[in-house]
Amino acid sequence: MRASIATTALCIATTLWAADGRAQTHPVAFGIAGIEAKLFYENTGRFSANIIDNPKIKLWNLPEGEGVVEGPSNNTLVVVKLIGPAKGFGDGLVLRLVARTERDTLLDREIDVGDFNSAGNFYAPFWLEDTGCQPVIIEVELTLGDERRSKTTHIPFACGE
Repeated sequence: MRASIATTALCIATTLWAADGRAQTHPVAFGIAGIEAKLFYENTGRFSANIIDNPKIKLWNLPEGEGVVEGPSNNTLVVVKLIGPAKGFGDGLVLRLVARTERDTLLDREIDVGDFNSAGNFYAPFWLEDTGCQPVIIEVELTLGDERRSKTTHIPFACGE
């Protein structure tokens, strides 16, 4: 009977060790959960709701404060939400954001990803200047070694008479 208890204990220990070894060989999944953009209102110092795909906000002549907005806006805060392991580390993760109009590159910035919160989220802010009249294309790329994940979105800013 002692032999069967020892054999059982050895089998359990071997199984646990093997399972632990397998878990460490598979990389933990990281991803781009979403991209938000918020107008910065110069007359109040406040931010708008997310303007990406938001039918309630009219992105027309924003530097003059026209459209359905709280006031003039020439700057936009872009927030990229990443997902990863709860309380995990972003070691080796690099996030790059490129924001451009038809005429100019507004921002081309790369950051090292920090620690994820208890819900497995990390939020990266990017500040865009001189926005409000030209449509902006935002490209985001998350890199870990040879693995890449990307997302693209756009903000349909416009101005006119």
